Amino acid sequence: MAVARQVLVQAAPGVIGRKHYRADFQMHSQWSDGAQTIAEMALGCSERGYTHFAVTDHARGLTIARGLSAESMKAQHREIDALNDSLDGKMRVLKGIEANILADGRLDVSADEMQRCDIVLAAPHSRLDEPGDQTDRVLATVNTPGVHVLAHPSGRKFGKRAGLTVRWGRVFKEAARRNVAIELDGDPSRQDLGYALVCQALDAGCVFAIDSDAHATEELVFSDIALAHARLAGVPPARVINCWPLKKLLTWLQSHQQ
Repeated sequence: MAVARQVLVQAAPGVIGRKHYRADFQMHSQWSDGAQTIAEMALGCSERGYTHFAVTDHARGLTIARGLSAESMKAQHREIDALNDSLDGKMRVLKGIEANILADGRLDVSADEMQRCDIVLAAPHSRLDEPGDQTDRVLATVNTPGVHVLAHPSGRKFGKRAGLTVRWGRVFKEAARRNVAIELDGDPSRQDLGYALVCQALDAGCVFAIDSDAHATEELVFSDIALAHARLAGVPPARVINCWPLKKLLTWLQSHQQ
């Protein structure tokens, strides 16, 4: 975190910084493996100056993280609707889900469930230690209608696993063609993707999501680590969906439902 903060205070004209960041699109609540309520996460986001954010609890396939069933997702959406009403436009909570990428690239949510969400993240949580090439698995996900963000794409964790073996150039090219955002996950143990691969994605024409992957309000600061990676890669704010005004973001999100 100390190094990230050093990166963020250095001058970098035309490159994303804290002042451009207005929303966080990956975090978890008590509905799955988070520690706090959605209302508490909303307060934490408000204190950081965000105008909107997404709750992206795990989908049902990740039972270890208490993933949401279809009925639980509906109940959570009712809670979010009520919370948005109480916030009276001061903050917008987006309905999201972090879907698990299965072995063949399919997701553990249905097309109907995805359409009920404002934003859909797809992330690998299994077969992360296998040595074989898994490019086709990731490409299948990128080509799934309704997927907005390829989240912590490699699945790496420091001191635990190196993550998926993927021909990232092919994935980034397809993600740019499909307008699927590539995530920089700021969890200190993930930092996924790191700035070296972000440079490749930037050259391929990708847009990005920069997220904390917070499981409690005190972890929202992890977005600084992701921002530092984006800054080192020279990512401009116009290419980061977290920097867009809500109206532009919603238009982009809705375009993926086609």
